Amino acid sequence: MMLIPQGVVFGLANGTGLASDRWFNQIEAVSLVSALLLALATPGLIIEWLLGKPLEKIRCFCFMVKQGDYRARVSLPNESRDRDDEDAITLLMRDMNWMARQIELREQELKQVVENLEQSRQHIGKQNQALAKTNAELMVVQGRLNERTTELEEAFKQMQVMALTDPLTTIGNRRCFFDTLEQQFAALICTCRPISLVMIDIDRFKAINDTFGHEAGDRVLQELARIIIQHSRENDLAARIGGEEFTVLLPGAGSQEAVLVARRIKAAIANHNFELADEQRISITVSIGICTLSQTPCFNRDNLYNYADQALYHSKNNGRNSISIFDPTIRSVTKVS
Repeated sequence: MMLIPQGVVFGLANGTGLASDRWFNQIEAVSLVSALLLALATPGLIIEWLLGKPLEKIRCFCFMVKQGDYRARVSLPNESRDRDDEDAITLLMRDMNWMARQIELREQELKQVVENLEQSRQHIGKQNQALAKTNAELMVVQGRLNERTTELEEAFKQMQVMALTDPLTTIGNRRCFFDTLEQQFAALICTCRPISLVMIDIDRFKAINDTFGHEAGDRVLQELARIIIQHSRENDLAARIGGEEFTVLLPGAGSQEAVLVARRIKAAIANHNFELADEQRISITVSIGICTLSQTPCFNRDNLYNYADQALYHSKNNGRNSISIFDPTIRSVTKVS
């Protein structure tokens, strides 16, 4: 468009004296060059005029978003109903504003999530503290329960010992004797080993109580129990089964070995001076009955006890201070000492 006037002027001057004028030709050349330069610069100026401000807005917007200010917006006119009427730059800036709003919303949501997580962390921390406190209390309770359990176990063991112990002589009682007898029979039946029972009864014990009193009689019983234990074998069971009657159970012992033990006990008792109150001393004797079971058909707990009891009464009825043995094979009693 800028070259059209130049062409008209040059066309009119052609064929006239101006065409040969040197100054006119120079002016013509300068104007032509100026027109060409202006023609070349005009598109850039137009582009700068049309895009310069929008691009500056976009640049400022991008800088603010880069700094973390998602609330920044590009100032735009109200959106047209028909977006096809808007140029691409305006549409781009509207999309950038929409993205900024979306980023702001996501940032708010993330902040809320972080806040909720922090509250949850604090709540969990309080719960952990409460659980730690409860756990410490439970550990204390568990420690007390363990102590109480130990005490109960010890008390139970003591009760078991008390239930199987004669309180006066501190040796086995009647229950202990029969429980052990049952266990020994179960074991010896499998091995077919013999078992012997020695029954001991103090001669004229009632006279001791009547003469010196029951306290003196208790001292005699206590000392007698000690002598029986001292002169029995290591694995034998000594027990008081009632009153002045004692037993010694000898697992695995035959009749000869049982007689040796009985004689040892009888001699020790006869040679011992029993101390009573006020430095009084007395001597006593005992009657003893023995039974040994060694044959399988004869293995019976009640038979062993009854046969030994019969042997004991045989000693009592035949002068006392003696030892009698019951032979289960011929069912007879013989005085051996």
